[in-house]
Amino acid sequence: MKIKRPLFIIALSVLVVIYSINTLPASVLYCSLALFVLFTVIHRFTTDRYTPHLVLFLLAALIGAGLFGVFRNNLNHKISNLAQYETVTVSGVVTYKDSIGYTNCYYIDLDAVNNENIRNFKVVVYSDEYLEEGDKVVSSGKLKGFTTKSDYQYSYSKGVFAYFYPEKLEKQVAESNFTAVFNQIRIVLTDNARKIFSYDTVSTAIAMGLGEKYLLDYSAKEAFATTGISHALVVSGLHIGFITAVLKSLMYLLPIHKKVKNIVLCCFTVLFMALIGFTPSIVRAGCLIIAITLGRTFLVETDNHTVLAIIVLLTLIVNPYSAVNSSLLLSYTAYFGVIKGAEICADRNYGKIKSTFITTVFAVLFTTPVMCMLGMDMTLLSPLFNVLLIYVIMVICVLSFFLPLLVSVPLIGLHLAGFIAPLNDICIRFLLRFTEFVQNNFSFAVIDLSIDIIKVFVFALLIAVVIAFIQLTDNRKRVILIFAVPIISILCYNFMNIGAVTVKVFDGSSEPSYIIYAEDKTYLLATENINSITLKNQLEDIKITQFDEIIVCTHKDADTEMYSQYTDKVTVVSDTVHYTNGVLTLDTYLKNRQMACVADICGVTIGFNHNKADMSGKNLDLYFFGSSAPKDVEASEYYYFYPVIKSNVDLVTEKQAKELYDILEIKIKNGKYYIMEDVKNFGSGI
Repeated sequence: MKIKRPLFIIALSVLVVIYSINTLPASVLYCSLALFVLFTVIHRFTTDRYTPHLVLFLLAALIGAGLFGVFRNNLNHKISNLAQYETVTVSGVVTYKDSIGYTNCYYIDLDAVNNENIRNFKVVVYSDEYLEEGDKVVSSGKLKGFTTKSDYQYSYSKGVFAYFYPEKLEKQVAESNFTAVFNQIRIVLTDNARKIFSYDTVSTAIAMGLGEKYLLDYSAKEAFATTGISHALVVSGLHIGFITAVLKSLMYLLPIHKKVKNIVLCCFTVLFMALIGFTPSIVRAGCLIIAITLGRTFLVETDNHTVLAIIVLLTLIVNPYSAVNSSLLLSYTAYFGVIKGAEICADRNYGKIKSTFITTVFAVLFTTPVMCMLGMDMTLLSPLFNVLLIYVIMVICVLSFFLPLLVSVPLIGLHLAGFIAPLNDICIRFLLRFTEFVQNNFSFAVIDLSIDIIKVFVFALLIAVVIAFIQLTDNRKRVILIFAVPIISILCYNFMNIGAVTVKVFDGSSEPSYIIYAEDKTYLLATENINSITLKNQLEDIKITQFDEIIVCTHKDADTEMYSQYTDKVTVVSDTVHYTNGVLTLDTYLKNRQMACVADICGVTIGFNHNKADMSGKNLDLYFFGSSAPKDVEASEYYYFYPVIKSNVDLVTEKQAKELYDILEIKIKNGKYYIMEDVKNFGSGI
């Protein structure tokens, strides 16, 4: 049997296996591989449809795993070699900047380390120095790898492989380079946008036209997310499609040969990619447009699946960790959904409105599993809102990009752009009012894909669809299997979780606090007076408004007034006390404002230390420590908070403690516990 689109199968298998290696425990990975081999053998002796495809998928997955293994070993070797030096001298170019509180954060693409060339290696630097993207810097300092339990994969997926602690950052004499030139152009266009757009619309215009979202406030981003059009704020394939469509229409009026027009279009696409920055979504969309345009120009057969596969493979070869980049995953899966939806619409000759709706629905369906893994919210009405707003979004994207360009035209540019700009302001105001209306009236349609049972349902349904398509030929059997697998999966999930207790641990301000779900009740164990804003934000993130009981355990006076708004029962434990409520048992120790506490939650003992209390000889399952902690506490798992690492670096190293940087989820049943992956940074290995 001839294998159709083999490159696409290879790219998909490599992407899947590298993502799985980074997000699944080894036991699950090996089990999945064994089941896949078993399924392929059974399939060979039953239906025998697509058997060569399955074998190719399996072989490509093994090769992809090998590629990732070699890359990871080489990377770890390179990082360890560089980290062994007390001081190294690096030179490179600033490719991205951000701010963390009052500190500037820079991503520097290294050219050389100790005068030796090094490629495709970025470091993150925190400094008070002021630098711009494209600046060339030279610095001496200490290079250090990310901790194995921190969110290192997020940085790796962006090509950032280490921290650099500079003694001093020296900016070299300004010289023209690719990044600096286009950064300056982007700054000029941003300034131009400020001149012509109204104060209440300029932040949205800059975000949708130039990809700069730093001016957007949190409420606007939330409203876009609730409406299901967050993709409009991320300059990607949607935007580049709009821009090139307008250019095609403009060049159609010019008396120039078609091949010349296509070459000009490709050149402009590259410039647009450089101007926005070579993000995975822009690279994917731009390369697809260039490949298809050049293919048609020079009569070379082009296939969307094959072109997409080539781009995916090249991306993964350069950096296999790109497989866990959320932007890349959402971009590729959305485009794949659009491809499949467009094929169906073309085969059945649907009209423009119906085709737009179907392709939007397919994009949502294909991105849902990825959104589920990333713990993102989505609205069930997203396809409808996208269809209603598609032309408004198109007008805003086009005008927000071209009008700042028009301002730079001498004499007439500013006046002409200023004349058209009110139209863009009207469209943006309409869009903002619409998203605000949806947020206020359609919040019922938003589902939280981070919920375990939703994850089970989504992936069980995905597996059912794949198996039904490959193994079955009868449509009635396909329908039965598609409905049966999710139902059985949910029943199994519920059966396995009967009597289970879930504990979410988060940082209240400097100590851990615990949210406990047990027997249809929810408890908060606050180990200090949590900052009210921190608590409010945490509860909003995990969709909690009320607790059955709040237990406050602190050596200070408990802020009962703050906690009373979340419960009818506040219990204060602030001395040497033995307390129990049927789900948890607390043993506290307080002496001279030195306080420790041991919580027994359904047979699992968790300890924490407020302030240098004596916990000698304690044997715990989990132990969280703050600014100071004794070394003689024995525990299966140790956790610390990042701000206290400086005073506890020896303890962290000795106990191999793990950094708690986000919500940690623990599931307890029958006196046993296991650490679930934390939602926000899925696959981090905590």
